[in-house]
Amino acid sequence: RPSEPKLLLININEPIQSAVNFSLAALRKRGIIVSTVLADDLPLLGADPHLIEQVILNLITNAKEAMKNMADDKVIRVTSSGQHDRIIITISDTGPGVPSRMRNKVFDPFYTTKSGNTGIGLSLCKRIVADHGGTLVVDNNEWGGAAFRIELPLAREKETGKVW
Repeated sequence: RPSEPKLLLININEPIQSAVNFSLAALRKRGIIVSTVLADDLPLLGADPHLIEQVILNLITNAKEAMKNMADDKVIRVTSSGQHDRIIITISDTGPGVPSRMRNKVFDPFYTTKSGNTGIGLSLCKRIVADHGGTLVVDNNEWGGAAFRIELPLAREKETGKVW
C-alpha cells in the first residue's frame, strides 16, 4: 500500500527526469532508445515527488519488459504537457501494446501476464495517481505499443480547504 502523498509545490518534470535518468543505463543495455519531450512552461503542481517518480519508474520498467523479446526499434517516449487545468504525462513504447479487452484489467491487483511477477505495480500506480486527484489510463499509441496517460489536476482542494 502506498504511503499518503506528502504534497509539495513541484516542477513535475523533476521527478519524471529523475526516473528517466535512473533507468537509462538498464534501458541502453537492452538497446532501448529513450525520448523525452518535457514541456518547459508548466506551472508548479501540488504532488509528492517521490511517489510520482515511483509511478514513472514503474511504467518505464513495464515498457522495458514489454519490449524484451523484440529485436530492434525499441523506443520509450516520455512526455509532459499542460492542458487547461491539468498536467498530462505520457509513457509510450513500441512494444506489443495492450489488447482492448485487457485495458481495464491491467490495473487490477494481482493481475499479471508476466511470470514471476506479483501484478501489483500498475494497481499501485493507479492508486498513487488517484491519491493525487488524477487518473491513469492505458491505450495503444500510433506505433501499436502501449501509451499510459497520467492526468493530474493543477488545483486541488483538500479537506483543509487549501488550494494548490
